Amino acid sequence: MSRLFQRMADGDMALGVWLKSGPSWVSTIARGGFDFVRPDMMFSAIDWRELDHINHAAQAVGLTTWVRLAANPWMAGAEQLQVTVDVARAFSLGIPFVGVSVSSAMQARACFAVSKDWHRSGAGEYPNSKDSFAAMNKKPTDQAVFVPHIEAGNSFKEVQEILDIDGLRVIMLAMTDLSEALGHPFDYDHPEVWRAIDRIVDKAHARGIVVAGNIGYAFTTPEQITKRVQTMHQHGIRICLMQGADVMLENHAKILLGDVRGAIAK
Repeated sequence: MSRLFQRMADGDMALGVWLKSGPSWVSTIARGGFDFVRPDMMFSAIDWRELDHINHAAQAVGLTTWVRLAANPWMAGAEQLQVTVDVARAFSLGIPFVGVSVSSAMQARACFAVSKDWHRSGAGEYPNSKDSFAAMNKKPTDQAVFVPHIEAGNSFKEVQEILDIDGLRVIMLAMTDLSEALGHPFDYDHPEVWRAIDRIVDKAHARGIVVAGNIGYAFTTPEQITKRVQTMHQHGIRICLMQGADVMLENHAKILLGDVRGAIAK
């Protein structure tokens, strides 16, 4: 069982980072102690071959891969289902967590249905009899978790309907775009933002759904990030996407280099 699944099983807070480059980062992320890595195909140059390499590298070190596929929930339309093609492809590669920034409950239901298809087995495994075909259809759904990402205004309006999808296990709240959709851009701690999140968390927990969320961009120091994750945990969020690997390097390098240059200047 990879780290994210183990954290979920134990009811612990799972921590991960997003990735916008290749597999060479994966072992570093694992050694750092994170539970999952989220390659971001939505806003990066990562292609399918690179995603496959990232996933294999993650498997080798016990990390869970959670890909965010390319989508445009703001402009592509609530009834656009082309993304289901990519969802099926990601699951066929054996990616255990597949996320999409959905634009509607209808789109979320269609993507979720794809996660139940027998092709989720992973590349290189094929049925050769009626019995093996039936067995592949009965494989644990842990091997294929679809996660709707809520960040566009319409998906937020339909979030209660999305939470009603029978069998949904995880939902992801994109805090920066969610705060903007609520009319409080970049104001992560606005009371109305937390009230909206708390309503989602309450219903999700009642349905046995784990709520994930990213910390947002405003938290750059270890102290700020620690406090932010603690607050999210207090509000019932159990999977936290802390930052991107590149963002962490940038933020911590600024602090380190400022200290180094300050010491040299003395």
